Amino acid sequence: MKKNVLSLSLILFSFCAKSQISVQTYGGNKETELLGIYSKDFKTKWNYFASGTVAYDYHSGKVNPEIYQNLNYGIGKNLGVSAGVHISDQDIMPSVGLAYGKENDVFGISVFPAFTYSADAKEFGLGLYTLLEYTPKINERLNLYTMLIVESDFSFKEHQSSSQVIRLGIENQNKMQFGIGSNISQTGTHFETEINFGVFIGKKF
Repeated sequence: MKKNVLSLSLILFSFCAKSQISVQTYGGNKETELLGIYSKDFKTKWNYFASGTVAYDYHSGKVNPEIYQNLNYGIGKNLGVSAGVHISDQDIMPSVGLAYGKENDVFGISVFPAFTYSADAKEFGLGLYTLLEYTPKINERLNLYTMLIVESDFSFKEHQSSSQVIRLGIENQNKMQFGIGSNISQTGTHFETEINFGVFIGKKF
């Protein structure tokens, strides 16, 4: 099953990569990662959102692809209902829930709280994906660039996994970004934590 999931993840990530609006490469002390984020509003109330990563672990030599994607339908101001799937080389987790999104020239937020089902553990649970970006002007040529991605998955009995992607840097007029960051992850009931510090460079289209 893991091989099938891996192949499916690569296919889906390749599809999304053709239409990315934001791409970042990240080099850390434990792994290197390529991150892509795509969001498209259709002429109707529909929206498609996807966030995909391909990470290379220095110690194990493994390549780990992962994609989170959902289709959203607006039911009110900045609020909608959502259905999607989170795919990794370890699990497939379909989900249904809510979608909240708001954006202006310097601030953007997307939040997706959902009910989930783990195909691997065969358990229902709760999930949360949050993306925050804040890019206020420093001067006429540069913006401060900050980004935070928070993901959490819980069964109805215990914590499964969580992660935080943190970026702090500079963005120029061409929407090129560079700076420092960290990828933090917690697993299991005792929240065993791993931290990967590094630098990033990105481009927003």
